[in-house]
Amino acid sequence: MSARLPFVLRRLARPQHPGSPRRLPSLCRASSGRGSGCGGGEGLLGQQRLRDTQAGSSRGPGSPAPPARDSIVREVIQNSKEVLSLLQEKTPTFKPVLAIIQAGDDNLMQEVNQNLAEEAGLNITHICLPAESGEDEIIDEILKINEDSRVHGLALQIAETSFSNKILNALKPEKDVDGLTDVNLGKLVRGDAHECFISPVARAVIELLEKSGVSLDGKKILVIGAHGSLEATLQCLFQRKGSMTMSSQWKTPQLQGKKNSLSHTEEIKLKSRLRNK
Repeated sequence: MSARLPFVLRRLARPQHPGSPRRLPSLCRASSGRGSGCGGGEGLLGQQRLRDTQAGSSRGPGSPAPPARDSIVREVIQNSKEVLSLLQEKTPTFKPVLAIIQAGDDNLMQEVNQNLAEEAGLNITHICLPAESGEDEIIDEILKINEDSRVHGLALQIAETSFSNKILNALKPEKDVDGLTDVNLGKLVRGDAHECFISPVARAVIELLEKSGVSLDGKKILVIGAHGSLEATLQCLFQRKGSMTMSSQWKTPQLQGKKNSLSHTEEIKLKSRLRNK
């Protein structure tokens, strides 16, 4: 979600509804550790992770510098606030709304989304479906959001096995904030990136590498574990930075062989250092 915010807001320069959209009710609150919410709960571990994510906002002036992760989160939120402020200068009553259709039990992610979005000034409405929801049930909710002028963007938080072409292309391209539809992906590949949504995860990967001082021009990059639209988007963005890309899945036998070989080499080196001591 933190990667999603600034890119969502930048694409809302022409809000669909000139008035102020009323805040939609959250249909499923995140778990508080007492079993409430959709699908059980994450308990104390989930609460601690959430506190860690939000820790950057609670440190006082004399506290130690926050970790790099917290610093990046604060930067994303601040950038989102600035973009939203610029939009509201043109339309003072404008209040962006992002809908998330969730089919599953990831209540920790839902609560993180809610807190980060509220801090940035973005309203979120959750539509929570059972984890076993079928294709038709998910599409039915997508179509409802498509026609709701109060909602400016739609994201799917469903199992990877549910990402069928029928579901993905049920989204209106202008509300597809994750850049999953054939229309958005096609525009990106064709070179019309300024006219489409691009996966914020893929853009965040590029941005983090560049902020780390990595020059992508002329590099050979292996993309591991990505598939579908995310894989295609990463390859496209890397290539436009002058990189040559290859892709592999985690369970590819050759990759596992390389990993095991490297692990064995490191083990030998460690034993050698211990013997020398």
